[in-house]
Amino acid sequence: MSHTAQRTLMASPEGVIEGWMDEDAASSSAQLMGDGPSGSLVIDSREVLRSTARVVGAEFGELHVKTWMALVTIFVNDGLPEDGTGSSTIGELARTIWGADKGMGGGNTKRVVGALLDLYRAEVALPGFNIATGEAADGLSLSRLLSDLYVDEAIRQAFDLPGSLSPKDAGRRFGATRGETVTWVFNRRYADRLAQSELRRFDWSKAQQLRGTAMAMWLLFGSPRVPYRDYFGGGDPDLEHVWVPLTLEQCHALGVHAATDAARRRTLNQAGARVCAADPMFVAMEAHGSRGSQSALHVVRRRSHERSLLRPYEQTMQLTLTSGGQ
Repeated sequence: MSHTAQRTLMASPEGVIEGWMDEDAASSSAQLMGDGPSGSLVIDSREVLRSTARVVGAEFGELHVKTWMALVTIFVNDGLPEDGTGSSTIGELARTIWGADKGMGGGNTKRVVGALLDLYRAEVALPGFNIATGEAADGLSLSRLLSDLYVDEAIRQAFDLPGSLSPKDAGRRFGATRGETVTWVFNRRYADRLAQSELRRFDWSKAQQLRGTAMAMWLLFGSPRVPYRDYFGGGDPDLEHVWVPLTLEQCHALGVHAATDAARRRTLNQAGARVCAADPMFVAMEAHGSRGSQSALHVVRRRSHERSLLRPYEQTMQLTLTSGGQ
């Protein structure tokens, strides 16, 4: 599969950057972050998430998932090279993850390099997919996401700064490397999968506003695998909703590991409020429950009239920026 395209990773006048991500990884981001039980998610008897998503060899957090999203976005915008190779400046990666106004500091730049090293060292299991064979699979099959990683010598030297330097001086020294090059090579099977599968299209300007559980819930409930139904309680024919029983295992699948039901509801309500504030597609994301009753998460959103999953080059050989969200 061969493509020629110019890099179009830039903000539109509205500040929107079109991003791309592996759908299984996007939906499973809550399971991949942290080291608690991953759980499975079943809605209306449909298994939306399996419990097989996990990471071995590194502790993943929000930054690791966003760095992964940035690598895939840049790889797609470079035309999905057949050899699986992507290249960027460290500054471009930081700006993609945090936005142009926050991505240039030396501290953020160093954090991105650390996340890249963890992505290279880690073994990742995605639900329903065996990276080693490129085929659907049950159970646990660990594979490396990246087969090679190159960082410019200036970045390496800055990352290995001795601890005797003050944080201010270390940040200034590392910030000076933001124009240096980073090159990565995706596992061959994974690169083929990106080229041959429908990918999640998302809005980076929204992703940059969300953190932790809120980001994971935004990615999950923006997935077409969630079985939304028409919602007649809001007076808008374009509304749809879904109820998610909040059993302990279901909460683990959402990345929530608080000890009590009330604390888990509180975490979900706080995260849901942030999602609704960042993305007007979501009208409500609220956890309901009381002592002695089964808690449940209610998600109400506006029906999307655009496909959130598609092959980036199925309609055009040149990526275009959109002003829409999902």
